Amino acid sequence: MTNHKVLVTDTLADSGLDILRAAKDVDLDYRAGLKGADLLKAVTESDALITRSGTAVTYELVNAGKRLRIVGRAGVGLDNVDVDACTARGILVINAPTANIMSATEHTMAMLLALCRNIPEAHASTKRGEWTRAKFMGIELNGKTLGVIGLGRIGSRVTVRAKAFGMRVIAYDPYIAATAFERVGAEQMDLDQLLREADIITVHTPATDETRGMIGAAEIAKAKDGVIFVNCARGGIYDEKALADALNSGKASGAAIDVYEEEPPGKDHPLLNAKNIILSPHIGANTVEAQDRVAVQTAEMVIEALRGSIFVSAVNLPFEGLSDGDAAPMIQLAEKLGLFAAQTISGPVNRAAIELWGIEERLTRILSVAALKGLLTPFMAESVNFVNAESIAENRGIALSSTTHPTPHNYTNLITFRASSGADEICVSGTLFSEKNQRIVSVNAFHVEFKPEGHLIYIINKDVPGVVGKVGTLLGDREINIAEYNLARSGSGGKAMAIITVDSPLDAETLGFLRSYREMEEVKQVKL
Repeated sequence: MTNHKVLVTDTLADSGLDILRAAKDVDLDYRAGLKGADLLKAVTESDALITRSGTAVTYELVNAGKRLRIVGRAGVGLDNVDVDACTARGILVINAPTANIMSATEHTMAMLLALCRNIPEAHASTKRGEWTRAKFMGIELNGKTLGVIGLGRIGSRVTVRAKAFGMRVIAYDPYIAATAFERVGAEQMDLDQLLREADIITVHTPATDETRGMIGAAEIAKAKDGVIFVNCARGGIYDEKALADALNSGKASGAAIDVYEEEPPGKDHPLLNAKNIILSPHIGANTVEAQDRVAVQTAEMVIEALRGSIFVSAVNLPFEGLSDGDAAPMIQLAEKLGLFAAQTISGPVNRAAIELWGIEERLTRILSVAALKGLLTPFMAESVNFVNAESIAENRGIALSSTTHPTPHNYTNLITFRASSGADEICVSGTLFSEKNQRIVSVNAFHVEFKPEGHLIYIINKDVPGVVGKVGTLLGDREINIAEYNLARSGSGGKAMAIITVDSPLDAETLGFLRSYREMEEVKQVKL
C-alpha cells in the first residue's frame, strides 16, 4: 500500500512532527518556509498539507493539489485558508479549535489581575528606578461581581476561576440552557440586568452580525460608574470608540484588551491613547502548551482523516475520507435540519431528538452528530464539527436522544429532528429523493416541501386572504427576487406557513415591514 505524503510548510512543534514521523503509513515532507513555484510543485505531490499562518492556502494552491485530500491548519483561525475552494474540491479542512481554550482562559484572568493591580505601570516605574508605592493603589477581585457575556467553553472556565477568587459571577448567554449556568455556579440573567449589576464585564462570544458592536455607547451607559471591561475573545464585540470615550470620561475605570476589530490597530486607534487601559497584541493562545496541543491535535487528526475517519475536527462537511461515501448527502441533510431548527426556534435549546425511518442503523450516530453540528453552528465562536458537537451540546445542557425505525414511514427514507427549549419546540423532517436530492418535507404540523439551501424566509401567519400578495409586493418593491414560494396550511381559517426562497438576504427594515403586517405571527430569516 502506498503511504500518504504529508507536506508541512510552517514551523510545527516537535511533538506534532514526532507523531507524523512515527506513523508507518505517512511519509513526512517537512519544509518550513516553502514558497512560490517550489510550494506549488510540492503540493501537487502531497495527500495532505499542514500549515500555520505562514502559507496562504489560495484557490490556485488548492487546485494545484490534484492528490490533496486534507488541509490541516495548526491553529484556530482560518484566515489564510480558502475553505470554499477546498470544499469545492472535496478537500477536508481541519483545525485545532480546542487547543487554546485553557491559554485564552488564563490570559483573561492575567489581564484582569494585571489591570486591577496596576502591574504594567508599577513594573515600568520600578524599572525607571522609582519607588512610588502609593501611586499604585489597586482593587481586589474578592467580593466583586463579574459579568460574563458568553458562557461557552472559555466563558465557563473563566467563571470557575473567578469563583475561586471569591467573586460573584453573573452571566448572559441566550443560547445556553439553564443547567449549564448551574453547573459552573453562574447566575443567569438578561444583558441589561448584567450591565447594571456587574463591577467587571468580560466577553467570550463569537464575532457574528449579532455580537459585533453589542456593547456600544447605550450599553455602556447602563453599566455601573467605574465599571471595568475585558476582551480576550474577538475584536469588535465592544464598540471601540465608545469604550475609549467611557475610559477617558471616567465612566469606565479600566479596560484590558487583547483583540481588535482591525489587527494590528492603526496608530490613531482610539484605544491606544485611552486612559486606564492595558493592551496586548492578540496573544491569548501564545503559550508553549497551547502550541504543543495545536501540533499534536493537528498531526493526529490529519492522520485519522487520511485513514478514512469522519470524526475529525473539520470545518467543512467531510465528503472525502468517508468509508461509505454515498452517505454524504444524508449526513448533509441531517446537518441542515439542525441548522434550520436553530434559526427558527425561540430560546436556548435544552433537548433534541432525532428519529430515522428506513435508514441503516449504523448511520444513527453520524446523523445525530451532524444534526447537532447544524443546531450549534450559528451560536459558536469556534468550529463545531464531528469531534466536538456532542461534547459542546453536553456542556450547553442539551440532551440528545435517537430512535431508529427499520421500516419506511411515508417516504423511503426520513429524518425527523426535534429541538425543544423552555418556550418553544420545532420539529422538522427531511428526505432524499434519488439518493442525492434533498428536501425538507414538513415543519411542525405543516406538510411543506422545499430545498434546504440558500436564503429562506420562514413565515407563520393567520390563514386569511391577501397575505401572499402583500409579501410578494413588498419583496418586489424592494427588488428581492423570489426563487420559490412554498405554502402550507393547518386548515381553513387556521394558520398558514410560507417558506420563501429568495436570491439575497433581507435587510432589517424589510424584515420589520413583514413583521408589522397584522396577519403575521412569526417571521424569521434562515440561511442554509
